[in-house]
Amino acid sequence: MARVLLVTLALATVVPTAYAQQRRRTENDAPTAAERKRIEAVLHERGFVRWKEIEREDRGKTWEVDDAYTADGKRFDLRLSADDLREIARQPED
Repeated sequence: MARVLLVTLALATVVPTAYAQQRRRTENDAPTAAERKRIEAVLHERGFVRWKEIEREDRGKTWEVDDAYTADGKRFDLRLSADDLREIARQPED
């Protein structure tokens, strides 16, 4: 009986911790090299020449691109769909 209680207690502390770590990794994660290459190709196709940071957001459903600049110097924050890199939002920055 004591063993069952110990195992239950151990699982009750390990499982939530593992879930929280996975959630943090999914929500605020930099792209892998392959993902970055794909995202950057799409950004170049859309006329962006540089950007500061790309990170996964919305539980892995979107990519957020901070301070993406066009060739004429306009700056935007972008949100792209993680699966097909469709542009979801474009917020101009001053």
